[in-house]
Amino acid sequence: MFIFIGKTLYSLMWLFLLFNLICPYPKPANIVANIGLIAFVVTHGLQAWFLSSTMTKQEKQQDKFKVLRLFLFGVFESLSWKDKK
Repeated sequence: MFIFIGKTLYSLMWLFLLFNLICPYPKPANIVANIGLIAFVVTHGLQAWFLSSTMTKQEKQQDKFKVLRLFLFGVFESLSWKDKK
């Protein structure tokens, strides 16, 4: 339940930050949203890159969207892997 709520909140945060690119918020909120989007992309990008660099070719072929899910949901995706095991 906790993981589902976290993934839902991350999805809403992504929507909030990406909506700023389409229809910019007023001036101070615009800057904060841009900084937040940059922080999200950098941190989640690093997590996805680290995962991708540690996976073998066979693992990449078996689960093609694992890296994308980690990029979108971050730590909550890795927590869901722990629950599945």
